[in-house]
Amino acid sequence: MIGQTDPQPDACDVRPNSFEDLARVYRALGHPARLAILDNLANRSQACCGDIVRCLPLAQSTVSQHLNVLKEAGLLECRVEGRSCHYRINLSVLRQAVGASHDYLSAVSAAPDIPLVECLDQTGSDTGLIPAKETAFD
Repeated sequence: MIGQTDPQPDACDVRPNSFEDLARVYRALGHPARLAILDNLANRSQACCGDIVRCLPLAQSTVSQHLNVLKEAGLLECRVEGRSCHYRINLSVLRQAVGASHDYLSAVSAAPDIPLVECLDQTGSDTGLIPAKETAFD
């Protein structure tokens, strides 16, 4: 009705930049080797690639590739000393990602639990979701 405000935010009100940033971090964290590398670095102030290779069952070239992905996502900082690179976790970026993840997942989990049969448009046409008669939720 005119004059009333909808207590729900507009369904099209998205924050694409924050989604891109969060997706970049999730993509970097989306491999078990990269999680293992971060876990390894969490126990020390810094490490070079060789230090990490000695702790993981991976080839040096593989570890280097995974370190590069984490660095490009901003999750690692790299300091070059001579011929070796020393890596450490970028705690600032990691903490921002934790906060953004918390905010995003809290907002998504607060969504109303609407049965799928109510997801039809006003004409009764399928909106592209799995038709209610084919769901296994009942």
